Amino acid sequence: MPYIYLIIAVLVIAAVISLVFSFLGILLVGALRLLPIVFIALLIAVLIGKVRITVVHGKKRDDD
Repeated sequence: MPYIYLIIAVLVIAAVISLVFSFLGILLVGALRLLPIVFIALLIAVLIGKVRITVVHGKKRDDD
């Protein structure tokens, strides 16, 4: 009889973990759908001149 409670507890925990992973998957897919829009907006902002992107290299070490 105690094994039935253990199995029920494991199934409930597995269901909660599955729901959490499902929710995270929905968030990830939503973020990936918005990614092209973000890239286009960033490109337009750079081309208009509202955003400047600079690349700064760190100081080189002498022991390299």
